[in-house]
Amino acid sequence: MDHADDLALHAEHAFDIRINFDKRWVWPISGGASAGYTSVGADCIVSGPRLNGRLVDFSGADWPIVRADGVVELNAHYMIEADDGAHIYIHNRGYVHGPLRLPGMADDAPAIPRYFRCTPYFRAPTGPHEWLNRSVLVGVGARRPHVSPSDPPDHSLFRYYLVR
Repeated sequence: MDHADDLALHAEHAFDIRINFDKRWVWPISGGASAGYTSVGADCIVSGPRLNGRLVDFSGADWPIVRADGVVELNAHYMIEADDGAHIYIHNRGYVHGPLRLPGMADDAPAIPRYFRCTPYFRAPTGPHEWLNRSVLVGVGARRPHVSPSDPPDHSLFRYYLVR
């Protein structure tokens, strides 16, 4: 019996989320790290082949730790409202960094490349979104800071993939 496909990994695009941010605070903690708080704002969109809706305005926040090595540990909690009215809790953990140049690295050595990945966990009601309660998804993120008056508001984009 051939079991080669038992260890194969496949991913399919499930949905995207655009998260607009409201408040942002950072304060030092022990060990050279910082703690943070970034609240979810209004008008956040969820769109894709498997899930559509929005984030409930001001429904949560990220409580990141910015480590001394420059790596950000994400710890976000917020609420999705699907187009059919279902409410879905999401807890998103992950890492953001880079590019990084660690202490002791030669100036001409390549930096560790940019990285923004997360693993969400869901609590969805019985019904069409129940698949989220028993599936592994992986997210890829991109940060879009508000720099000038002509820029859109401070936000991040996430693309989530269902791992098969």
